Amino acid sequence: MLANKNTLNPDNWINNFSDELYRYAVNKTSDASLAEDLVQETFLSALKSAKNFKGLSSERTWLFTILKFKIADYYRKASTKFEIANSKMSLNNDLFLENYFKKNGEWKASTFPNDWSLNDSTAIENEELAQVLNICIDKLPKAQKALILMKLVEEQETKEVCKELNISSTNYWVIIHRAKLQLRVCLEKKWFNS
Repeated sequence: MLANKNTLNPDNWINNFSDELYRYAVNKTSDASLAEDLVQETFLSALKSAKNFKGLSSERTWLFTILKFKIADYYRKASTKFEIANSKMSLNNDLFLENYFKKNGEWKASTFPNDWSLNDSTAIENEELAQVLNICIDKLPKAQKALILMKLVEEQETKEVCKELNISSTNYWVIIHRAKLQLRVCLEKKWFNS
């Protein structure tokens, strides 16, 4: 039987791994405070389950795996809260969608999409638009933001997004539709009408 080469050294976790874990968590959540909490939870969870570490992976890999589960759990809870909050409304009686569409599914005149007349812009204008888009994404509810980042920024497959957020494909389409509507409204206010 092979001896385990990888061992745990919790005394060095903060010095060796905290910055890298934190950057990863910030990248996945876009929230510095949340990222700090998730890294702390990762270390606590690792300490509690240290006896289960078999040494089959490196200490770093093991900690990152725990962090990935913590992030997934966070988004699962956020999407569950979103589903519960919205489960009282069916798609046919959804107040959010009623703000944009007539009963026959056509756009209301007051919310009909504007013609953004996009043409080739300078690099500075593209950077400014990207900044405004990031601001708009940050304003989305947690579940919508997570879904938009995973699907449209990280370009993950729909199936992977549903699995990671623990949502049904039907709920996925509802969330992404609402997120896109809110992004459109935000962009029109902050970029195209300014």
